[in-house]
Amino acid sequence: MSGREEPVPLRDALAGVSRELGLPDPQQLTTLLDAWPDLVGSTLAGHVHVRSLRDGVLVVAVDSPAVATQVRYLEGTVREAADRLVGAGVLRRLQVVVQAPGKRV
Repeated sequence: MSGREEPVPLRDALAGVSRELGLPDPQQLTTLLDAWPDLVGSTLAGHVHVRSLRDGVLVVAVDSPAVATQVRYLEGTVREAADRLVGAGVLRRLQVVVQAPGKRV
């Protein structure tokens, strides 16, 4: 044997790199993104864009300060729902950023 390791499935390799970078498993992020309208409500979801999830912090951009207040108010509910969906600790904190007018949210 040449000492080389056996090939690793791409999914496993990406999950390993993601963990090293503080990112969630790609499937966990997909699950959260797919469920986002259910987590915050379909009307509110249209005003919120998920930017990133790293080290348990979900960063979202919103289109107004009023929406930011609504999303911040829902943080506990969103975290609890995320715990049920993808496991405890994947989403530990929600960071809300108000997007500058005229920019894509």
